Amino acid sequence: MLKKSLSLLLAMVCVLGLLVGSASAKDEVLLQDMVSLEKVYIPALFFTNQPDKLLPAKKALQLYRGAWNQFNATYADYRPDYANWGVYFENIEYALQDAEAVVASVTPENPASLVLAHEALEGVRATMLSLRPLNGFPKFITDKMTQFHDPMEHIVISLKTQPMSPELIAEVEATFVETMKAWSEVEKCPVDAGLWGFSVEKMMGYYAKISEEATALDNLAVALESGDPVAIKMAGTLAIKEPFVQAYTMFGDFTPFMP
Repeated sequence: MLKKSLSLLLAMVCVLGLLVGSASAKDEVLLQDMVSLEKVYIPALFFTNQPDKLLPAKKALQLYRGAWNQFNATYADYRPDYANWGVYFENIEYALQDAEAVVASVTPENPASLVLAHEALEGVRATMLSLRPLNGFPKFITDKMTQFHDPMEHIVISLKTQPMSPELIAEVEATFVETMKAWSEVEKCPVDAGLWGFSVEKMMGYYAKISEEATALDNLAVALESGDPVAIKMAGTLAIKEPFVQAYTMFGDFTPFMP
């Protein structure tokens, strides 16, 4: 079965999470700055996906703009290979400008349009997913989570928006194979507690959510094997999304938004 015991996952905290990570990075300062940027990016991505969170979305986007400007000024010319470096910085800037333009246009009368800023910001993590592995950072945990997010989200949206049919179930089954390959990479990827500033308690919380997600994926596998449309829809929507979102957002810094 896909499910791993919580005790095994917690053991990984000690064996992998606390011992492996930045030690293998080519540039530890750059890696730490990437982590710091990611911590600011995640709240902006999170709040722009909620129409009732316009004010925190604006604040999160402003914070990310400041963090990105600093990172861009420091590293845009850091490596001379334009194909593997500079073009990605340009793409992130364009995505951020698009998100800012959307947020500036949102009013209380059209709050749902905030999601367009979220979609623009999705381009940032897709770009980072291309940049980091090509430049010496193949084990960046949120990149692995992005690789999982895309096929998982496809399953969720398909089951929520399309009528159940044999064709849809076949499509979900095919996508589920890709989803599980990506999930195995998330499970195997070490989380450097020191690099991310995770306490032991937070690491335990993270691996508890990883265990919940593994269980949810197991349940979807069982539902797909049964062929029951109702069971498939129940197991393949919020059940597989919520634990993942909770795990992913742990890598963001939400302290500026606390009361």
